[in-house]
Amino acid sequence: MFVTNSRGHGLYRGATFGVRKRFSQRYQLEANYVLSKDEDDDSNERDPFTDRSFNFYDLSLDYGPSDRDIRHKFNFFTYAELPQRFLINVRMQGRAAQPITTSPRVLNGTDRGRNWDRKDNQYFSLDWRLQRPIRVGMRVDIIPSVEMFNTLNNANNVNPLTTPALFNFDGFLRQGVGDPRQVQVAIKMTF
Repeated sequence: MFVTNSRGHGLYRGATFGVRKRFSQRYQLEANYVLSKDEDDDSNERDPFTDRSFNFYDLSLDYGPSDRDIRHKFNFFTYAELPQRFLINVRMQGRAAQPITTSPRVLNGTDRGRNWDRKDNQYFSLDWRLQRPIRVGMRVDIIPSVEMFNTLNNANNVNPLTTPALFNFDGFLRQGVGDPRQVQVAIKMTF
């Protein structure tokens, strides 16, 4: 008989470094970088149906990078008022790849440990929007805008797997390649 319990152990350590410039001189910006390490002996909190332990009676053999361990994260955004009443905002986001236990875990008699390798799911996206309000009458603005997401068209693999996606209960809803470059054109009216 198998009984599910919560006897895992985890430790997250991280440091965040950031800069912020409040809006003045027609622009603002913010950036931050997170350096972290997330280790545990069981990352199964989203899937109570699967036991992935190497040795159910000795979870210390599974202590290593957690499934959520992302060592490096970077975020940046800015908003600026350009000449001729144009407004622009730019967002940049990036992160390192997540860990994975690839097969075989034990190679030539040596246990390489849980989550010893990294997936091909590092992420980087550069998004921006340019808009210009056009005054119509006393109280109405027409605001045409153009936006681009994933400007550099990075693959941004969502959750690459080593097994087929059929009946996968690992907590991730999206799999495969991330969103491609997208352009959006809009017109907004405020009154």
